Amino acid sequence: MKRVVVTGIGIVSSLGNNVNEVEKSLFEGKSGITFQPDYAEHGLRSQVAGSVNINVEELIDRKLLRFMAKGHAYAWIALQEAIKQAQLEDNLVSNPRTGIIVGAGGT
Repeated sequence: MKRVVVTGIGIVSSLGNNVNEVEKSLFEGKSGITFQPDYAEHGLRSQVAGSVNINVEELIDRKLLRFMAKGHAYAWIALQEAIKQAQLEDNLVSNPRTGIIVGAGGT
């Protein structure tokens, strides 16, 4: 078995838009779940959700963004954070020995 080394992580969530914001929210016991007025307007029984508060247009080139759903954009932003944190150069990002694990939950 070969060794695995985690060198960088990235997060976009209802608790924050990067690792530092999420860590701070967790230590402060904050919840990312908030009342959603538009859910009430549509008569939904559940009117709370964990929504991401980030402007993807500021962080992703519009030529790339036009091919992405919101979830893809969030994953791309988190991936960029992980690559930066890991200090990976381009030749290591596109390397068969480099792996990326992505997780997403609920929308």
